[in-house]
This record gives sequence, structure tokens and C-alpha cells, in this order.
Amino acid sequence: MTITTSKDCVSQRVPMPNINQLATTTQKLKAVSGSVKTHYALALMVFGGSAMLSFAQSTATMTQTVNQRNTIGTLSASPSGSTTAGTPITFTYVLNTAGAPVPAETVQFYDGGTALGGPQSIVSASASNLLPFAQVNTGHGWTTTGTAPTVTPLVSNGPDGSSNTATTLSFADTTSTVLYAVPGTSYAGQQLTFSIWAMSATPATLNLTLTVSPNTSPASPCSVTSTWQRCSLTYTVPAGAGTGFNAVLTASTYATPINVWGAQVEVAAQPGPYVSTIGFARPSVSGGAGTVTYSDTAGFADGSHSITVQYGGDANFVASTSNVVSLTVGKATANLTLTPSPSSGAVYGGTVTLTALLSNQDGGSPLYPSGTVTFYNNGTQIGTGTLAEVGAGNTSTYLLTLSGASSLPAGGDSLTVSYSGDSNFNAANDTSTPITYSVAKAASSSVVTTTVTSSRNPAVYGDSVTLTINVSSSVGVQPTGSVTIVDTTTSTTLGTPALDGSGNATITIPASGVSLFNAGTHAITVTYSGDSNYQ
Repeated sequence: MTITTSKDCVSQRVPMPNINQLATTTQKLKAVSGSVKTHYALALMVFGGSAMLSFAQSTATMTQTVNQRNTIGTLSASPSGSTTAGTPITFTYVLNTAGAPVPAETVQFYDGGTALGGPQSIVSASASNLLPFAQVNTGHGWTTTGTAPTVTPLVSNGPDGSSNTATTLSFADTTSTVLYAVPGTSYAGQQLTFSIWAMSATPATLNLTLTVSPNTSPASPCSVTSTWQRCSLTYTVPAGAGTGFNAVLTASTYATPINVWGAQVEVAAQPGPYVSTIGFARPSVSGGAGTVTYSDTAGFADGSHSITVQYGGDANFVASTSNVVSLTVGKATANLTLTPSPSSGAVYGGTVTLTALLSNQDGGSPLYPSGTVTFYNNGTQIGTGTLAEVGAGNTSTYLLTLSGASSLPAGGDSLTVSYSGDSNFNAANDTSTPITYSVAKAASSSVVTTTVTSSRNPAVYGDSVTLTINVSSSVGVQPTGSVTIVDTTTSTTLGTPALDGSGNATITIPASGVSLFNAGTHAITVTYSGDSNYQ
């Protein structure tokens, strides 16, 4: 008999062998289908004179290799650039896994080589790419217009360290254009963000544009350097715009090779996590990236800081270190105030308290001013002290108490205070706004004590007698000035000696002369004249 087999509509007739000669025979049947090399094994079994067909089973094996996926860590800070000591800073880290399921692991933030806090857990995030092919390749949907630019795909390594995944573009002139046209969906009234990584050994300018018919966004120029960076454009599509979009690349630098990698368009106000596409768009990838938000509430000290994030990798993902966020932190400025108490003025010798208060101008900073404050009256130092933290509000203070010998002098005092500064705060003073403080003279009758003693009492007529006077104060400094000594019995002024530095004065009544004490009782009165502090 004859058996007919078919493969892809091609038939082949095979004559059967003589069953009287063979108990079992095998005839290979080859299907004719172009270059397809398919073979069948046909076995003819004979049982009791009857022929029976039997097809033998076949199996195939192979080894599938799955490599680790490269990752890109991107880091940003708010505020960024320059800030002041103690200002809280929020860092946002994105672990770009190109849309692969994000690992449930941790990352570590660093300031140089010093860890900031402990490990931070990666949080799953959604991602999107509306471009069917993320890598620029004219063999996969990307086209050129104008003077043909040179497009050389898969010739250099990408920013994630992947080998031969980036494309080199070289633009000839202003008309040289590389674009991807995505038809269909309406994005009217929405924000589209077009992003792509770029780098060039020679500085160049790459321009990104989005076209949504009949509208074209302003070009977004990106200064490309020898370090990979992500260029981006955000465009609000006008109401009434057509459907679909064109993602367009041009340049302002010609005949300069620019490497590009990872093009992405998404409905977003800024570039989101990168999503790789190889044949179809991925408008929503749940868990296709990881994010970490870390707030350094302690702030940073004065100086330069280089912040990075390290991801350690695992069996599925390659470890990576983020871009460096550079912070320049300057010293903060503290508000310095001086308050006297009592506030309305004082009487000489009374207690006056001067309070220096320093508060951090940045109310959100945890730093307290430290160091010393120095107090002045009319430009002369009257006291100094070390600041102490007080309660909440990032405030430090020092209280200077003036009394006794350190009392503020009577009259119009001009009070100021200065701050020494510390490692986080600038020095400060309030000399431009001194406090005028009035101190009245103390009443001598209340605070001054005058004593007088005689070298001979009783004396004999014709003896010389020395009178010693002492003037002291129960408040403030030693009284100065003079005293008037009067013999009230004879209404005779015996003298007006000046007080020395200890408040003493002496006068001698001679043994002869007009001042001679006559025999009898004499009432001696001493009156203090007062000075700048006493009246």
C-alpha cells in the first residue's frame, strides 16, 4: 500500500515494503517545507498478517539563560544646591529596574563615606512608557527626516552599565531629525513628558520636542556632557489637539556623536521611573520601579556634602550607586535680641537682668545656636556668658544679672550684645540698634552710710584732733566725691575733703588757730555731696 504524509500542504507518497520480508520496518518521512528540517519516524507493525501504523514519540531539551538586570539609581534633593546648616532636606531616590518587578529590599544613603541613618526600604511604584521601542533604532520604528542623520544602534554601553545597548546619533544640520510616531490615543489637556539619557565625549546640545498635531511643543535643549544624564521635556497638550504624538530629537551641535539610551514618553509632569520597551508600549507597569523618600531632619553642618544611595543588588538585579547630589551648606543666621528687665528703667544699685536670646531663623531646623554672648554698655564690655538651649523652637539664651558693684551706672545707658557664632551659625551683633536704658541716681539718704570718728574724744583744749570720715553704699560702687564737715555748735565749716577710693577722708583740727576747738561740746555733722550715681 502507499501512505501519504503532508507538512505545510506538501504531500509525499511512500511505497510500503513487502510485509512478507519484514516483520517490522522503519521508513523516515521528511516534510518538505522550505528550510524547515522536520522528520517523522514511521513504524509498521505486523500482527497476525495485518499491518498497523505506529508513530514514535520525540522530545527536545534546551537551557534558558536569564541574566541579572542592570539597575539605575537616580537621586534628587529638595531643597538642592545651596542651603544653610540645619535645614531639613528631603531626598527622593528611584531604583530604575526598566519595568521589571522591583525587589523588596533596602538601600543605604551616604554623605561621602558616612552612612545617613539606617537602611531604607524600597517602596514599589508604577511606571509607564508610551513608546513601543525605548532604544533608538531605525530598524524598530524610529525614522529620520531632513538631511539624514547618522543612526548607529547598539554600539556603546548604557548608563545602567549594560553592554552595547546605546545608540550613537550624529546630526548634519537643523533639518536632521530622528523621531518616533505613536498614533492613536488622545492626550488633549494632559501633560506628556519625553525623556532620554544622553552623553557625548564632546559637549553638544540635544533638542527634545513633542508634536501632537497640529501643535508642536517648544524645543527643550539639553546640554550633553561626557557624563550620562537624563534630558527631558514636559509639554501640556492643548485642548482640541489630535491623537497620538511624535517624539522628536534634533541637535544644535552638528557632526558630533551623541550617545542616547532609554527614550520614554509618559503622562506625567516630570520624568518617572524608566521602563524598557521592545516592541510594544507599556502604558502602566505596576511595581515596575522602586522609590525611597528619606528626610534628614537633623540637617547638615556647614561645608560641602556629596550624597549618594547604594543598592546592593540580589540574584535578579545588579548592584548600583546613584548619581551624586552635591550640597553646599553655609552657616545659618540666628536672630539676636536683647531685653532688659525691668524694661522701663531702674534706680542705680537696683538689679537689672539683661537677656540675650538667639533663635534659628529656620524654624524647621533642629540646630540650636551655641557659643558665647558679650554685653556692652556704651561700647564697654560689662559681661559675657555661654548660651544654653531653652525648650523647643531652636532657641538659646543667656541671662546677665547686674547688681551691686556691677550695677548699670546712673544716666542714659546704651546697651548692646554680640554673639560669637559657632560651627553652624554666623557671628552676630545688634550694635546697629542699641537699647537706650535710663538709670536714675540712688538716694544717698537711703543707700549711703556716713560715719565720722575723732582721734581724741574727749580732747583737751589746745590738742589737735583728727576727724576720720567714711562714706559707703549698700548698693553699687563705692561713692566718690567729697564731704562737708561742719561744727554746728559754732556754725563753722571745718573742711570739704575729697573721698579716696575707699570712701575715706580725714581732716585735722590743729592745736592753735582759728579752727581750734574751744573747750566745750561740739556737734560735728558730715554731709556727703553725691556723685554720678548717688544724690
